[in-house]
Amino acid sequence: MSPLWWGLLFGCLGCGILPATWAQFPRVCMTVGSLASKECCPPLGTELANICGSQEGRGQCTEVQADTRPWSGRYVLRNQDDREQWPRKFFNRTCRCTGNFAGYNCGDCRFGWTGSNCDQKKPPVVRKNIHSLTPQEREQFLGALALAKNTTHPDYVITTQHWLGLLGPNGTKPQIANCSIYDYFVWLHYYSVRDTLLGPGRPYKAADFSHRGPAFVTWHRYHLLLLERDLQRLTGNESLALPYWNFATGRNECDVCTDQLFGAARQDDPTLISQNSRFSSWEIVCDSLDDYNRRVTLCNGTYEGLLRRNQVGRNNEKLPTLEDIQDCLSLNKFDNPPFFQNSSFSFRNALEGFDKADGTLDSQVVSLHNLVHSFLNGTNALPHSAANDPVFVVLHSFTDALFDEWMKRFKPSADAWPQELAPIGHNRMYNMVPFFPPVTNAELFLTADQLGYSYAIDLTVKETWGWTTILLMVIGVLMLLAGLFVLLAFLQYRRLRKGYTPLMETHLSNKRYVEEA
Repeated sequence: MSPLWWGLLFGCLGCGILPATWAQFPRVCMTVGSLASKECCPPLGTELANICGSQEGRGQCTEVQADTRPWSGRYVLRNQDDREQWPRKFFNRTCRCTGNFAGYNCGDCRFGWTGSNCDQKKPPVVRKNIHSLTPQEREQFLGALALAKNTTHPDYVITTQHWLGLLGPNGTKPQIANCSIYDYFVWLHYYSVRDTLLGPGRPYKAADFSHRGPAFVTWHRYHLLLLERDLQRLTGNESLALPYWNFATGRNECDVCTDQLFGAARQDDPTLISQNSRFSSWEIVCDSLDDYNRRVTLCNGTYEGLLRRNQVGRNNEKLPTLEDIQDCLSLNKFDNPPFFQNSSFSFRNALEGFDKADGTLDSQVVSLHNLVHSFLNGTNALPHSAANDPVFVVLHSFTDALFDEWMKRFKPSADAWPQELAPIGHNRMYNMVPFFPPVTNAELFLTADQLGYSYAIDLTVKETWGWTTILLMVIGVLMLLAGLFVLLAFLQYRRLRKGYTPLMETHLSNKRYVEEA
């Protein structure tokens, strides 16, 4: 990954520059020698010859495969951004793991697998509604986030300078830094959306590798999986799962913004987090995008102020509704050309929030995922800084639950994802930026159970009676009554034609009911 990632890690914990690490790449590969050779194939264990676990049949050091198919969209430069053909600007040889082995040295298992040989299916972790967690489960999750904010990432570092200046002015000192596990999570998101740096004050704002295209769903899915695994290892709890926030309340209040969860607003300054919350002291990173662009540098992980949510600036916005969710889940096309924010009747674009929930394109509309970020406002309102707010985790967990529900309903083929001519970073076989080792969009276009987790959620479509339905029912009843009236009139007409006049010649008895007996 880039210098930005390293800087973030470093700044979070106030650590100094590390002499042998860089980018969001493994610390073990961040030596001048590895960078010069562009090879990241570390040994597994203490045996130096066991490259990529090759002596155990886990993997081999091979050439990186990067997508070369044409892309579309606004990014028209070539060889100007280190995210092009990711990660070949940094490494062109990495470990390729076999079977269910995974990781930068093939020492891990793929998501959903466990065992010394990664051949045992792991019991899926269950992601629950955050409001249904027991007090113990809630404390485990929130405590894990707090611990991750203050614990240096054990394996990865970030870069602090532009990729052309990565080795420093003398070419002998990688410009890298440590940062915490949670700030690493933040930096990954920042790096995927940052501008292309062409010179002082000359940012090129045309590329977004995690939004405005098909990769929105797979990128954020993998992002959450990395955090979930890091939290499991940090706490020693393999069953720890990221909860979700069902934001489809239709209300104008944030029901997770309480001191028991992610913090209420402070009384003296409602843009800050209540001092009764563990998140009141959280400082943010990667917020000064314009400053980085002016200095032609990357976010270096330095803290830049307190976490904020701006309730005052919501303009009476309301969160999405259950009907919005149902409309979105009814769209049967994963995406449509041009596979961008102006795609219509696209499940992905509706879920992301650039379409109306029913897939209708309206450039003035902000819906679903985008609406929730806008509603939270403050740090959450801009993509480069949004992940600083821990609400981001549960917001995107619910977004992923909707993606999983759609996958289970429609069971799309691989061809549902465009192989080419999506925006840069969004083709089916593009390596998602800035994850390392490389992983393609196609590898995450699966149902959640294939990746070792599931959701405790019921998104069954329920019939709701809108005004249109009620109007049609009223019209139907009136037509039925009119039909009955016509039928009765017709029967009366037939009787009169036959000369039958009921009761005209009937002689009534004046006896009472009891007298008849």
